[in-house]
Amino acid sequence: MFLPIAQRFWKLTNEGPLHGQTPFSNYPTFHLKDWNSGEYQKLVELFLKGNFGFRNTLLRWNNSFDYLVFNKANAQKVIVGKDSHLFFDYNIERYLGIERQDTMVTDSLFVLTDSLRNCLKTRGIEFLYVIAPSNAYYYSDKFPSQYNRVEKKENDYDYYLKKFDEYDIEYVDFNKWFLEIKDTVSIDLFPTHGTHYTYFSAVWVADSLLKYMETLKDIDIPEVVMQDVYIDTMENYEHDLENLLNIGHSLENENVYHYNLSFNQEGKTKPKVLVVGDSFYWAIINQVIPRNCFSNVYYWFYNEKVYPESFTATKAPNEVDLDSLFTDLDYIVVYSSATLLLAYDYKGFIGDMFNYLSGNYTKVVRDERLQYWINAIKNNPDWLNSVKNKARDLNIQIEEQIQNEAEWMVKQENKNK
Repeated sequence: MFLPIAQRFWKLTNEGPLHGQTPFSNYPTFHLKDWNSGEYQKLVELFLKGNFGFRNTLLRWNNSFDYLVFNKANAQKVIVGKDSHLFFDYNIERYLGIERQDTMVTDSLFVLTDSLRNCLKTRGIEFLYVIAPSNAYYYSDKFPSQYNRVEKKENDYDYYLKKFDEYDIEYVDFNKWFLEIKDTVSIDLFPTHGTHYTYFSAVWVADSLLKYMETLKDIDIPEVVMQDVYIDTMENYEHDLENLLNIGHSLENENVYHYNLSFNQEGKTKPKVLVVGDSFYWAIINQVIPRNCFSNVYYWFYNEKVYPESFTATKAPNEVDLDSLFTDLDYIVVYSSATLLLAYDYKGFIGDMFNYLSGNYTKVVRDERLQYWINAIKNNPDWLNSVKNKARDLNIQIEEQIQNEAEWMVKQENKNK
C-alpha cells in the first residue's frame, strides 16, 4: 500500500516513460472559477490517475497479460495479426477498401494536380509522386481472423493508379516493387512488429528514387553507397508498433541488414527539391540522404510543419517565402504510403502551389490573422506567461496552447464582423 506512495514521491526505481502517451506530470493550478465549475476537481482526478507510483510498471504488466493470454493490443488502433504480426487497423481497412476517399474528391484532386504539373513544367520543375509501401500489402496474409471473410474491394491505391495513368502523371510505385521482390529477398523488407519499412529497405527506396529523378532531368545526382554490410538484430526504432504496446516483455527480435553509408558526390549535380509527405520519408531523412544528395533539405511533414527548421522551433508552410523556395527549384515530390493516399492533398498543398504558380495565390486571410495573434501572444510577456500556465494545467505543449488561443481570437474576430 505504501510502496506506490513511496515511488510517487521518492522514485525508488526508474520505470521509464510509456511510448505514445504524454504524462500528466504537473499538478493543476488552483483557480476559484475552476473550483466552482468542477473543472479543477476533474484535473486533479486526471493527475492522480496518471501519477501514482509504479503506474507505468503496472500498466506494462497488464498489457503483457492481455497480449499473452488474449492476443490483445492495448494501444490505440493497433491490432495483433497472425504469427504476432502487428498492424494499424486503418491500414488493413484501407487495403480492403472498407475506408476510402470519395472518388469525386479524388477526381477533382487529379484535375488540380494536372494543372499544377503543367504549371511546374513551364518553370522547368518536375512533379513526382512516390507511393511508399505499406505493411498491410506486404503482410496481407497475416491479418487477424476477423478479416477472413471480408472481401477486398477497390481501394484508394487501385483508383489512384488509374488516375496517375489517365493524366500521365509521373509516379514511382514502391508498394508494387516490394511485393514483386518479397519472395526473392533473404530478410523481410518490413519488420513483423513495425508499421514502417526497415532502414535498409529505405536505402533501397532512396537509391531507386534518385535514379528515377535523374532520368526526369537528365542529370547525375550523388550516389548512395552502402558498405560494411552485416546482419544483426533490429534497432528499437524499427519495431515501432511493439513500442506502442507498452508491454513488460520483449517480443522476438528479427535480423536485419546493418551497414554504413557514404556518398559519391564528385562531379555530381545536387538538385533543389521540395518533399511533402508522411512519416515514411523519415527513414530517408534520418540517414542524411537528402542532405548529401540534394542542395537542400525541404520537408513539409503532412504540410503542417517545415523541417529541418521545426526541429528547433515549429515552422508552418504558410511562413515559407514561396518566391525564394521556387527560385531554381528542380523537383516537387509528394511522398505517401499506399494506405495513406486519402491524405494525398496534405491540407490543400496542391491547390496552394497551383494558385501561387498561376499568379492567384494570396495567403488566406484566416492564416494571416492566425499568425498575427500567434505573434501577438509571443511578444506580450504577460499573455505568454498566462498561456504557459494554461498549457501546464492542461498538460500540453506551449506551442499547442498558443495555437489554441490564437484560433480562439480569430473566431472572436469573425463573430464581431
